[in-house]
Amino acid sequence: MKSRYLVGIGNYSMGDDGIGLRIAEHIAQAKLNSDFDVIEIGNHGLDLLSYLNEDVEKMLWVDCVPTGRAPGETIFFAPEDVESVKKLSGSEGVSPTTHEGDMLQILNLARSLGQHIPKIRVMGIEPEIVAPQMVLSKTLEARFPELVNEAIRQIRDESW
Repeated sequence: MKSRYLVGIGNYSMGDDGIGLRIAEHIAQAKLNSDFDVIEIGNHGLDLLSYLNEDVEKMLWVDCVPTGRAPGETIFFAPEDVESVKKLSGSEGVSPTTHEGDMLQILNLARSLGQHIPKIRVMGIEPEIVAPQMVLSKTLEARFPELVNEAIRQIRDESW
């Protein structure tokens, strides 16, 4: 059976930007992932490359995605449905670092390297506060159980 990964993305020290990491961490610690694996990708986005292989069926990326919606609202999309405006450091003549954080650009790098790209869906969560702080906003904290349940439902959804 091929692997399924729930990938928590973000930065713990930037308030709501840590929502993806906190959801992944909670699911793993509570052992709610009997039928999928959990990965936390913080400041080491290039680590994702080691998970892109033929043994992976699909990935759900959970991340803070500012879109202008109300804080805590979610949006679901495939990486190919959006365009990144960031550039990897290597694109400017500097070697990429292990701290690359733009997952869409890292996915483009994987494609250019000929890596297998599984089905990927992004669960974007609208932040309220992205600023130096080690806690989530009160809005995201209040919606946390609902967001955890939605992430689990999405990774288990057979329709994608």
